[in-house]
Amino acid sequence: MDRNRGSTVARRAVIGAVALFGAVWSAALHAAEPAAPVTVGAVAIASIVEWQGDKLVGPMPEIWEGLTRRLGVATTVVRVPSIVALLDDVRGGRLDVGLGPVAITEERERTLDLTHPVFHSGMRIVIRDQRGTGLLDAARALVQWRLLAVLGTVAALALLSGHLLWWVERGDNPDSFPRDYRRGVGEALWWIVSTVVTGGCDDKHVDGVLGRAIALAWMVGGIGLVAAFTSVLTATMTADQVAGMIHGPRDLAGRSVGVQEGAVTLGVVRQRGGLPREYPTLREALVALDAGEIEAVVSANEVVSALVAELALPRLRVVGPLFDVFDFGIVLPTGSPLREPINKALLQMREEGEITRIQERWLGKHD
Repeated sequence: MDRNRGSTVARRAVIGAVALFGAVWSAALHAAEPAAPVTVGAVAIASIVEWQGDKLVGPMPEIWEGLTRRLGVATTVVRVPSIVALLDDVRGGRLDVGLGPVAITEERERTLDLTHPVFHSGMRIVIRDQRGTGLLDAARALVQWRLLAVLGTVAALALLSGHLLWWVERGDNPDSFPRDYRRGVGEALWWIVSTVVTGGCDDKHVDGVLGRAIALAWMVGGIGLVAAFTSVLTATMTADQVAGMIHGPRDLAGRSVGVQEGAVTLGVVRQRGGLPREYPTLREALVALDAGEIEAVVSANEVVSALVAELALPRLRVVGPLFDVFDFGIVLPTGSPLREPINKALLQMREEGEITRIQERWLGKHD
């Protein structure tokens, strides 16, 4: 009886040892197998993520390299044409990581996972400077309907007054206003213009009572009309250079504003009362602004400032304060097992100052 029990125990021990050996061997085999590479999507974003051939460069790719070293994962990078495509591919599971960075918003958190912030930035406005120094620019600034209407009124009244003055003075005062229509009206118009511009005309005089009444009416009314013309001219030029320009986010209301397709700036512009127009890339939006198709472009400060400098379009300039500040992170599919490891690695890099050093090396120091 004891012998059988001992035999049973021995068999169980052998079976257990074999099972344990199999488990250890299987674990060793799996550990030896390389992990599947992480598929990363990247969108070209000026100064942040850029392609040099098949290689990614910029502060965000360098931060990702630091993350992969800490995570011990291999990476396959996929070029993605737009932010919209990036979010769709991550949401559909075709990408494991969307490098971005993309703005962290509550709306995006509903359908995606976003890591801890990598960048902290805000929005800036780019406008096309309307001020010109050339003769054509100055002439174009003066072609305003209100200004032309006042100028036309002054010219019409001057022409009418000249004809009336010649008609009543031609009989008794032919020396100053000859009877010949062309010469007489010409002299009368010369008197009209000289009276308003210089205050009088020394070589001509008005003798008749009716002629003097017309002359008095013109001197009083004409001076008022010229003053009105000067006032409208000043207001037009001031409006072109001051009131008509966009200086900050409050001035976006009712303006056509270019934004990058799928970017958080779409909602920002709408909240400010602007009329957003989406472009596949920020570069295309800035080119459209330079061509006069839109009135402004809004994007993240570092991105749009770097791209304006790169394009070297002399009319474009960044204006106004930083507004609508956002945090920007890396985007992952909902429930991604990479979120926690990436967050821990990001915290390590931030605590060690590596992220700050990378940002300052590529973008300079920012408040």
